[in-house]
Amino acid sequence: MYYNGYNINVILLDDANGVPGSVWHNTDDSYTIFIDAKLCADHQQKIFKHEMKHICGNDFEKADVQEIEAEAHE
Repeated sequence: MYYNGYNINVILLDDANGVPGSVWHNTDDSYTIFIDAKLCADHQQKIFKHEMKHICGNDFEKADVQEIEAEAHE
């Protein structure tokens, strides 16, 4: 799907090992957002929006993970 000008794939994981969500920048310049399928729909939407902040904030060009997360939670 296209969202905010980005090509986004969303995968709901049945076994997310306790990780609510993550995002991967693919070699074709698309992104894949992984979301824990066991979360309620409201929480899944919040995770999606959080991961989109990483994409829109060009976080894949930054090195400091703590800084990235702090900015994404603002």
